[in-house]
Amino acid sequence: MKKNNEIEMSFLAQPTDVNYFGSVHGGNVMKWIDEAAYALAVQHTHKYCVTKYVDGIEFINPISIGDLVHLHARVLQKGTTSIRMHVTVCSENLVSNRRLENCACDIVFVAVDKQGNKQKIQD
Repeated sequence: MKKNNEIEMSFLAQPTDVNYFGSVHGGNVMKWIDEAAYALAVQHTHKYCVTKYVDGIEFINPISIGDLVHLHARVLQKGTTSIRMHVTVCSENLVSNRRLENCACDIVFVAVDKQGNKQKIQD
């Protein structure tokens, strides 16, 4: 489902994504959050954007190998040069059909030009 102010991404958690305890590494989850938010920021602003700020991420439930991971990002606020989004991460065990919320956070991206200077976001 894709709307002008939201995006969803889904994929399977791979064996290469896990930590020493056998669940998906938190750093991978943070990378996925950043990628989903980046895609929405660029799609929404039509500008190249970079991560400026990530609000606290609390990991609630682990993600296992083979789980279908769902990321949902939506725009909360658009400023002059930045865009604030909320991203939620859920995982689904395809065998048991059990779906869990894994974490959520707010993230801010800033539109920049080729030199890395902030640029205005056009409406």
